[in-house]
Amino acid sequence: MDIALKTGVTLSYDIFGDPEGSPVILVPGQHQANLFNQMQVPYLTKRGYRVITFDHRGVPPSEETAPPYTMEGLAEDVAALIEQLGVGPCAIVGYSLGATIILELAVERPELLTRAVLVGVPWKPSALHRAIREDALERLRAGVVMPPVMEGIYRAMYLFGPRALNRNAFIEPYLEGLRGLAAAGAHGALGHAEASAAYDPDPARIAGISVPCLVVGMEHDIMAPYPMARELAKLIPGAEYREIKNSGHAALLEKPTEVNTLLAEYLGVKAQAPTAR
Repeated sequence: MDIALKTGVTLSYDIFGDPEGSPVILVPGQHQANLFNQMQVPYLTKRGYRVITFDHRGVPPSEETAPPYTMEGLAEDVAALIEQLGVGPCAIVGYSLGATIILELAVERPELLTRAVLVGVPWKPSALHRAIREDALERLRAGVVMPPVMEGIYRAMYLFGPRALNRNAFIEPYLEGLRGLAAAGAHGALGHAEASAAYDPDPARIAGISVPCLVVGMEHDIMAPYPMARELAKLIPGAEYREIKNSGHAALLEKPTEVNTLLAEYLGVKAQAPTAR
């Protein structure tokens, strides 16, 4: 389904599960929303939630508006989606870029959220992450496309932990799927990378967040290192922190059972009606 938002962009979205269930918005990273479809959507809908997924601007089938993008603008898109679908206040779960968007949304529009889960949030990049990001930006701006095999290898090395990388049964299908992933993002690949690179949140703003938050770090994540995730959880008043062992950045794929268990514990095993604000 498509929705024309008041922010001036048309997004593609889907709603799964019980129409009367408590809504949960899933905010993807720099990828299509179907990253959630294998594990998180079935898990949450079986527990009575009404699950809403969408693709960011620049990522087909959503509208391919040209860059530049900003994290603040992407957060405004999510706020508009919640308001225009009439599902707020609601729970929200974000991965990677999506988690950073939620961080900004929690600062600016807390009245739209009941609680938030931030998985692999790259709010304060390490030196290695900055180098990876700068390389990606240079290639995207120059229109350089890596050979498909090299693209898959390169992405696998920074998305997955060592155990997954050494399990042939796990890594072979994802090597194929990761090939050309940046190209699949269309305008979104460059727009999201630029928005991430420019985003430098003030710790004082983060310390003012009132939305209940769960911050999830991964032991072998080089895109959002767990010490940074712990630091973020300490900054957000009352935030909880959980860590997934033996996983890289792509925990949704590498450790889906652990991710879903954390969601069940934090959101509630059975969907509850949203509290009025």
